[in-house]
Amino acid sequence: MDVKFRIVKDWNLLIQKYTGVFSYDPYFEHIKRVTNDPDWKYVDKIITDLRNIDLEMFYKNMDYLIKYRNENIKKNYYNIFIVDAPLSTAIMHLYKKKLNSLRYKYEYCSTLEFALAELKMEDKKEKIKSILENM
Repeated sequence: MDVKFRIVKDWNLLIQKYTGVFSYDPYFEHIKRVTNDPDWKYVDKIITDLRNIDLEMFYKNMDYLIKYRNENIKKNYYNIFIVDAPLSTAIMHLYKKKLNSLRYKYEYCSTLEFALAELKMEDKKEKIKSILENM
């Protein structure tokens, strides 16, 4: 699994892109890298691109990953997942439901345009699209 990210401090936005097959160690390393970034404190919105990752292992231990999130990320933010396959959509639907029940704000959608509309960032479309394409 590979995870690329970029924090756009001026927009309070973290953009992250996952590729490959979901695996725990790279996921935990990614969380540490992001939360140790000095600009992490500005982030209140996240766009997570999941269009190129196999999430089967994520699904198998979703409750463990939620527990890890609760223990290691002491911040609330609005995270929107971009998904484009039936399995990843179903997995993110369950994940969103569980996290939203804990009062976190998560959503999923099928296109970048929907993600940006939800975040009220439509005017940033070309720049964010370029960032994602170049990750």
